[in-house]
Amino acid sequence: MHRTRLLLAAVLGTIVAVPAQGVALMIAPAPVPDRVALADVVIVGKVTAIEEKTVTAKRFPGDTDKGEYKIASIQITDAIKAPKALTHIRLGFVPPPPVPAPAPPGNVIRPPIRRFPQFTPTVGQEACFILARHVDGDFHVVNMYFDVLDKKAVNFDKDLALIKRCAKLLDDASAALKSKDADDRLLAASMLLARYRTPKPGAQNPKTEPLDASQSKLILQALLQADWSKRDQATQLSPQLVLGRLNLTAKDGWTPPQFKDYQKEFPAYAQKWLKEHADTYRIQRFAP
Repeated sequence: MHRTRLLLAAVLGTIVAVPAQGVALMIAPAPVPDRVALADVVIVGKVTAIEEKTVTAKRFPGDTDKGEYKIASIQITDAIKAPKALTHIRLGFVPPPPVPAPAPPGNVIRPPIRRFPQFTPTVGQEACFILARHVDGDFHVVNMYFDVLDKKAVNFDKDLALIKRCAKLLDDASAALKSKDADDRLLAASMLLARYRTPKPGAQNPKTEPLDASQSKLILQALLQADWSKRDQATQLSPQLVLGRLNLTAKDGWTPPQFKDYQKEFPAYAQKWLKEHADTYRIQRFAP
């Protein structure tokens, strides 16, 4: 089990109970924009082969025991967030454990509890893959089960359109933050904050540094000018959620009172803070 999965689960996902045999907990899918923002590579492709030999590599930073990975070869049909000249990519995955032998008559073998579903590619599978570079090996990995969107899924076309929209905005983030469309500005700001405010997996005592002043101001202005009365159903984003990624404290001049009507009073307070601090507050990012 990758520690990367656990970190991203804490940052992006929500743990929910699932009443299914052999699975105690599941992690609800993180918002698509967050997944795209934190991915190293996003492609649409087809699994063409599974290499016979396994590869030994660290499972997480600092892993001394290492683990065995199988390698799948994916033929790229659409390099959404990847070098356009790239035609194939190597995907590493941990093979599923062998199926236990049937229990003798009268004995009951309790199935193992698997808290995080693992992705196991199959030859011929077509999907959109949201991938991260492996910490040690010369291949990429799927951090969470929801980072593979199978082409046969009912909502594949809709999800893929959103993924492409997110990737396009990130491709020129400065222009996206200046877009005439307020929703695009908020979406770009959200993805940048997800990227800047999420520490790298395995980082020990990660340090922060101030973001470029001009981009910091544009992000805060995107929040200020957003529609605080709604939550976007497609992206699962709201200005309140995006603002929360700043982890503001009293040191930042953030001292909200006890609201009598939170839904009405909080947006007004947040917008007032943004208006007063957009020119002077510097967003802090985790240092690369």
